[in-house]
Amino acid sequence: MFNTVHAVDAYLDEREKLGVKPGLQRVKALLEDAGFYQQPFKAIHIAGTNGKGSTVAYLSACYRACGDNVGTFTSPTLTNRQAMIQLNHQPISDDDYLALINRLYPTVVKLDHVDDQASSFEILVAVAFIYFQSAADIACIEAGLGGREDATNVFTPIASVITSIGYDHENFLGTSLAEIAAHKSGIIKEKVPIIVGEVDKEALTVIKKEARRLHAPIYLYGEQFSVIEERREIFYQSFNLKMPLRLQMKGKHQAHNAAVAIKTLFALNQLGENVCISEIKNGIAAAQLAGRYEAVSKNPTIIIDGAHNTEAITAFVDTVRNDIKKDQPVTVLFAAFKDKPITLMLEKLVELTNDIQLTSFDHPRAASLETLAESVPKLLKTTLVDDWQAYLSKKMENAEDNHVTYVVGSLDFVGKVRQYIGAIVLQK
Repeated sequence: MFNTVHAVDAYLDEREKLGVKPGLQRVKALLEDAGFYQQPFKAIHIAGTNGKGSTVAYLSACYRACGDNVGTFTSPTLTNRQAMIQLNHQPISDDDYLALINRLYPTVVKLDHVDDQASSFEILVAVAFIYFQSAADIACIEAGLGGREDATNVFTPIASVITSIGYDHENFLGTSLAEIAAHKSGIIKEKVPIIVGEVDKEALTVIKKEARRLHAPIYLYGEQFSVIEERREIFYQSFNLKMPLRLQMKGKHQAHNAAVAIKTLFALNQLGENVCISEIKNGIAAAQLAGRYEAVSKNPTIIIDGAHNTEAITAFVDTVRNDIKKDQPVTVLFAAFKDKPITLMLEKLVELTNDIQLTSFDHPRAASLETLAESVPKLLKTTLVDDWQAYLSKKMENAEDNHVTYVVGSLDFVGKVRQYIGAIVLQK
């Protein structure tokens, strides 16, 4: 048993070595022993290559605008594990966290004894579900990896959402969009509505087939709902409804994510769920998500974005082009995990600027400076940054610098940068 959060974190750090483990039996065992399946659990399940976290943020903000207590489970975290499990935008308290970990601990030990060890992620999923069951009116659950065999896929939601299908985690999910879609569509449940964002035809074919098999009502971006732009104003459109959107999160992809969230709420309302439609516009306007095109310093301007795959980098570049002046000097500080398509990501970034700084960070999966240097496309000139903290400290000293510095490439790296610059800003 544990007396401090520090002790829990050390224990879960050690279990990180177990890595990603396929199969749902361990999470189900944790939840069954805790009595989870004996009580109702009202939640929306969100999967997708990109846009999951933002869609969770939009859904959560809309429900909070209605006065509901909203639980959110997201990963990875920009700060600590407790931030993955939030109620009304606040991380689970130390007391609740410790109590639930200790409640689950005997089952964790029991699984260890039969050589079926639960991973840190599986334990956190169980903590979140039990916490939300008693504390939340509604929960928004983000899948971790894929969907079908993801640890979160152990309940029947009131709605399932697939935000997008793209290339990421191919070593786990497959190398074709159809294979990846087969994993993501595993969250579709019998007769439960499935809302799908804009996806490639190859992926959509797989999703439609699974929805038909399970008799799940399906709502598709581009058919039942979409985003349109008129006179520089953005609207959500669905049949005869046209709703103006005010978004704090920048980028066309964020309008898409907002539309997916809105359609989910309208679909649930039509199916008899208690959703106060009148507050959707206010909720969408209030939604924010740390690490997604977030300005962490205004003077000088430093913006962080957790664009961690080729599709996300493409959306990031598009957002920058629409956000800054044409002659605005831009610098990019880039770091990524070694299993990402680094060369392709850099080829996208060079469309934005030739001033690209490459760095590494403290994480077992982080690409080293040597790996980054080997991944640089031909004819692209980059600079290797040994110490990103010293680099950003120097940037922060030049308050009159008219450059915009973007930090991108990994959510984990972005989280470290956010924390580091936040500390500098507080000292000023």
